Amino acid sequence: MDTLWRRLVVQDYEISRPASTRLEFDLYTTSLIAWPAVWMNDPTPYGVLRRPGIVDIDQTVHEKLVEQLAAHLADPARAQAVVARAVGDRGRATAALTRAERALTDGATAKVGAALSDATAAFLRVMSTHIVNWLLPEAQWESFLARLFNDEGRARACMLALSTPAETGHLLAAHQDVVQAALAVKDGAGLETTATGLAVRIGTLYGEGTPAARAMPYEDPAQIAVLVETLAASSDPEAEFRQIALARERTARLREAWETAALLAAAGDQQAVASVRAIVTILSWACDSEERRKVLRHSYLSVVRRWCQGANLDPAALTTVDLLTAGAAS
Repeated sequence: MDTLWRRLVVQDYEISRPASTRLEFDLYTTSLIAWPAVWMNDPTPYGVLRRPGIVDIDQTVHEKLVEQLAAHLADPARAQAVVARAVGDRGRATAALTRAERALTDGATAKVGAALSDATAAFLRVMSTHIVNWLLPEAQWESFLARLFNDEGRARACMLALSTPAETGHLLAAHQDVVQAALAVKDGAGLETTATGLAVRIGTLYGEGTPAARAMPYEDPAQIAVLVETLAASSDPEAEFRQIALARERTARLREAWETAALLAAAGDQQAVASVRAIVTILSWACDSEERRKVLRHSYLSVVRRWCQGANLDPAALTTVDLLTAGAAS
């Protein structure tokens, strides 16, 4: 939540994320301060830490960096490079967390620390790219599209369509996982084994609070088994599958139609075509970023919590520095 106060732009996660642990505040503020380096290779820090959860950014610095970001993203090649780096960072964080999960299962404490160190370094970069979605020059892009279409309504409709995730959202995807599990149980698969696998894949996503502080309800296979059993007993568990698939198909067709319309409106103007391609690239990534990042964040926080339990550490007191050096410490 940003607030302008005495020439300062204040990002206050104590207000917007009041249930967060120290580690979560640290993840947000560390990655926020570093976003210019991650997005544009600019070492200028985006503000200073007032205390855990609150960052103060000089308004002049804020305005300069936002203007610089808009210019940086106007080039489709640079926009694509940002997205490619972000996807790569997400892949590295996911791979490191997989190693940490495996080491936790095997009881290899030293390997868990090293894997969490790698995961933290990659995840901070994931957070840096995601966290400034609110700084994207969407007003400029909408004005550009309004000039292109000569119609503000069409420009807004285009922006809305391009801002719809191409992939199924994380909660819908998790629900599809539950439906598939229910269908498997209905066809004779073992409920206990199915529920255990489901708890590992999606258990951290459901429930109030944060997996950094305590286990989410469906991390417990017994609780998710009740959900699977209930759905398996319904008359047509596949009905929701079909509805979701149809809705996703309609959304995809609409997004593709508006992308084509924007490119056709820009045809003959090389700079306008480049601008459309850059907008499409960033919006396609940005709207999907929150979905993928939330899954990764919950998985990361859950692994950290379970590591702390085995290492007799307090997850509420950890910082990113502690985790970045976890490999050396172990």
